[in-house]
Amino acid sequence: MTTGTTPLDQDADDAKRPTTLLLVYTWDILLAIGALIEVFAPFAGGVEVAGKTVDTPLVVQILVALSNAAFAGALILIGTLLTRHDTWVRRAQIVVLSMAGGIRAVTFVIDSATGHTLDVGGMLGILVILLIDVLAIYALTSARVVAWFRDPGPVPAYIGALIAFWAAVSVAFFALRSLS
Repeated sequence: MTTGTTPLDQDADDAKRPTTLLLVYTWDILLAIGALIEVFAPFAGGVEVAGKTVDTPLVVQILVALSNAAFAGALILIGTLLTRHDTWVRRAQIVVLSMAGGIRAVTFVIDSATGHTLDVGGMLGILVILLIDVLAIYALTSARVVAWFRDPGPVPAYIGALIAFWAAVSVAFFALRSLS
C-alpha cells in the first residue's frame, strides 16, 4: 500500500497552480539579480554627500555587501519554494517584499531629507518598483493563492536568519546615512 501523491496527482496539482505565482517568481528573480549586482556597489569606496565623496570604512562596505547578498539569497530561496504548498513560503514572501519596499522608501526619504540626492528619475524608479512589490503582495493575498498554500509549518531558521541580518544591517545603514 502506497501513501502520498502519484505522478498523475502531481501533474493535476501543477495544472491548478495559480498563474500569479509564476509572475511573483519572475519578480523575485529580477529583484535577486538586482540585489546580486548591488553586492558589489558598496565597494565603490564612498558615498556622495552634498556633492562630495565621503570614504566608507571597509567594515561598512563588507556589511552592506553581505546584507545585499542575504537579501538576494532570501529572494532566491523563497522564490524557488513558491511552488510548494507550505504556508510559511507565502508569509515569508510577503514579509520580504514589504521590507524591501519599506527599505527603498526609507532610504529615498533619508537621502532626500539629508541632501544626499533628490533625483526625480530615481524617485520614479523607486515608485515603479514599489508598485510592482505592492501588486505582488496583492497577488499573494488572493483567495486562489491563499488556498494553494495550505500546509502549515514554521519558517526555517536559515531563511529567518537571512531576513533578520538583512534588516539589521539596513537599519544600521539608515542610521549611518542619516548622521552623515
